Amino acid sequence: MKKTLICALICAPLLTGCVSTTDESAGSLDRTKAVAELTTEMDDLGYGTVEVQPGVDEFLNMAALILKRQRNVMGEYRKRTENYPDVISFLYAYKDATPEQLTVAIAEFDAGAKNEDEKIGHKIASYNKANENIYDENIQLTTDLAGEILKSTYILSQNSSVIAKVTALNAAKSFSSSLFSSTDNEDEKEVKEIKEDPKDLGYALLKAKDQLSLALEANDIIDLEQATIAAVQQLQEEQEAKS
Repeated sequence: MKKTLICALICAPLLTGCVSTTDESAGSLDRTKAVAELTTEMDDLGYGTVEVQPGVDEFLNMAALILKRQRNVMGEYRKRTENYPDVISFLYAYKDATPEQLTVAIAEFDAGAKNEDEKIGHKIASYNKANENIYDENIQLTTDLAGEILKSTYILSQNSSVIAKVTALNAAKSFSSSLFSSTDNEDEKEVKEIKEDPKDLGYALLKAKDQLSLALEANDIIDLEQATIAAVQQLQEEQEAKS
């Protein structure tokens, strides 16, 4: 149901007109930049296992594992993006096109190509093939994420008091940082040490929540592009069936 909705949004009618090369490049750059920044956030948050509290550790470590798996998928996603820059730019240029408009755009582009290497149709097919493993893993991660997010809702609600404590400490640290320019201030150091204690249940739970949030963000990026590629693939199959 999720992918159907995304595909419907992508294939909504677009305002007619040409898309400039600048717009294409900006779109591709924005996506590449977003993926790079998201990967950095994942690495900063980390993927280490913990032993904080029996009954909760399994959830905490599963959140870290899911983030690590999603990080690996993002790595493959970035490699693929680097290998198909022309396809990425083309799909960005027509990201809001209807299936019919996209079919026409591919045909017109290939008609103006000087040779097979310049044509985009076969490159899109190859690009789609390169995505198969990425999307298969992403589908599994979608299922795993849904389960862990459901668990997080329950576990966080059951530990609302420790969550509130960490939230208050975060606010105190922010306030302390605004008052004291020196990092040697004892009060500020105390707040930082409590907040960053990996054995603290509240901190560990909030970290797991952030891990799942980043994994979901990466999952959605890949899902969105998969919907576009699925629409392209369906169009190609329909055209082959008619010919």
